[in-house]
Amino acid sequence: MARTRVSLVAVLTAVAVFAAGCSSDTTPSENAIQVTGSATVEPITSYIAKRYNFDVNIEAVGSTDGFEKFCGGEADINDSSIAIPGEFQQQCADNKVEYVELPIGLDAITIVKHRDNDFATDLTIDQLHDIWAKDSAVSKWSDIDPSWPDEEITLYGRPDGSGTLGVFEDLVLKGDEIREDYQATDDIQELSTWVAEDKNALSFMGIGNYLATEEDSLKLIDNVNVDGVAPTADETKKGNYPLARPLFIYVNKEAAKREDVDKFVTTYLEHAEAVMPRVYFYQLPEQDYAAAQKRYADRTAGPDARWQS
Repeated sequence: MARTRVSLVAVLTAVAVFAAGCSSDTTPSENAIQVTGSATVEPITSYIAKRYNFDVNIEAVGSTDGFEKFCGGEADINDSSIAIPGEFQQQCADNKVEYVELPIGLDAITIVKHRDNDFATDLTIDQLHDIWAKDSAVSKWSDIDPSWPDEEITLYGRPDGSGTLGVFEDLVLKGDEIREDYQATDDIQELSTWVAEDKNALSFMGIGNYLATEEDSLKLIDNVNVDGVAPTADETKKGNYPLARPLFIYVNKEAAKREDVDKFVTTYLEHAEAVMPRVYFYQLPEQDYAAAQKRYADRTAGPDARWQS
């Protein structure tokens, strides 16, 4: 299967359950706040925008593709599932784009399979490496464990430009290249559908994306423990789950001078802790939310060393 990319432009298209009690008019205007970046974070930002009736246009293209636009001055806010990489810190500096980095939640990248797969319920980091590494000899389940079916593993995931892909590569492949023969998309619902329709599927996505899919119409996907640890809130917050990461929004300081952007970001930070469970992501420690509010109030520019790997 050739690796392909399908891009999602999300104009406030959060899962329908998120919109309960929100305004029905979700068409952004020409003067809407422009948000780009992570497809993982998009449902959080969409929920805030809808719930509190902000005029926001959201383009979910992946964290790093989002940084390309954000650091080029083409967006007011970048949703990101990674801390800003050095190359984009430099791009922002070169373009004189000052930004405020704001952590808003906690994610656990979850490994996802078809629910009828009752054997691959726990995979090690080493096994995931062998499945996903470029030029890997692994192509069938039986290549991982001889007692498993002699059937081809079908791989699905996120495309280049995705922060989720980048974190997955860092934590699983540890410097090795990822294989190219998997099908990729930034559309989380499409990714979930692929897995739900393929009993030999294996994929990865943010925990909030997975749990939202579970709540929706697709009931045929299941997640996998990694190194014996489930991607639960408790295990993730304790630091036991090996594929955990913080989630961020990055705000252009110049754009924050606008009343609409400032009010949106202020509202976002005031409600992020309470909103996380509603959009199926995990909460950061309470002190991190207070620190983010102060960081934004002070307009503290640049990356926070705590989040840099």
